[in-house]
Order: sequence, then structure tokens, then C-alpha cells
Amino acid sequence: MSASIFLIFGLAGCATLAPEAEAPVAAQAPRIFDLSGRIAVKYRDQSSSGSLHWQHRPDQDNISLLSPLGQTVTQITRDADGVTLIDQAHKVHHAADTETLTRDLLGWRLPLSGLSYWVVGQPAPSLPYQADRDAQQRPTLLVQDGWRVNYSAWQTVDGQGLPRKMTLQRDDLEIRLVMDQWTLKTAAQ
Repeated sequence: MSASIFLIFGLAGCATLAPEAEAPVAAQAPRIFDLSGRIAVKYRDQSSSGSLHWQHRPDQDNISLLSPLGQTVTQITRDADGVTLIDQAHKVHHAADTETLTRDLLGWRLPLSGLSYWVVGQPAPSLPYQADRDAQQRPTLLVQDGWRVNYSAWQTVDGQGLPRKMTLQRDDLEIRLVMDQWTLKTAAQ
């Protein structure tokens, strides 16, 4: 499994859409969460799969991408000092932000700030978007920042509707995420 293919799992680009005017944004998305799940990445002629563990706080992210056998392939940490990426060879890379780091290493940028909203079924604030919604007002498709985010299954965690399965697509990149376990936290935890 290539470590670099996993680094691509949230890469972004550029398309601008008019903001959604009619459908309301659902209740405030959880801003503090831990999730464990599975990931499959197809990029050009390469594909990879494994699992991920993501701890998200408004001021910090810790993401571990693991091989199918459970070995850590890549670790990404974002905090007030910037972003650190440790690759499969244990080489440490630093940058001021995730977008710069992944662009420099891969030629693509990882929109971690947007992904932290998309993974909970919300559009990133202050960016134009389009959304198709189901009868419960959950997005089935969210188009933002050049990405098409398709939501195919939902689950209820602590009374909150959260995605269970989603696919992100952009150009020749496809990332499938299955969220197996969510832990929602409050600021005090």
C-alpha cells in the first residue's frame, strides 16, 4: 500500500458555485469528534484501502491512516504550530497548513478544514455550495470547493444524524469513507 495514495484522501481544487438559497443548513454539526472507519482511495491507476482514526477539535486534528493489517501508514497532525505529516518511512514533514503540505508532497491540497464539516454532513462555512437533500433534510449530495460529496447512508449517534457512508470525487480521485464508530464530545471532555 502506498503511503502517498492515503495522503490524497481529501484533496481539493477549484470550482465556484452559487450558495444554496433554499435548503436550510441542518442543526449545528458536532465540532469535537472522534471517528474510526474505513477508507478506499482510487487515484488515476492506483487504489488503496485501509482504516482511519480521526480525532477532531476546532484547534487540532490527529489523523492516522492504517493498512488493512492495522499498521500505521501515515499520521497527520494539525495544531496552532501548523501541520506535521509522518509518512510510512517515518520521515517528518512540516508546513504552515495542510493544503501547502499536501500540495508540496503530492501536487494536490488536502482541504482538511472543509473535510471536517463534510464528514459530519455539513457544508464548510463561508464557501459557496450546492446541496441535494432527502426528506429529513440530510444532504444526499454536497458540491463545494470543486468536490462532489455523495452521502449514501446515515446513522444516529447520541441523537445526532451523522454520515455512515460517503464518497468524495474530484477529477480522477475518488475517496470512499465508511464511518464505523463516532464519539461526539463536548468542549469540557
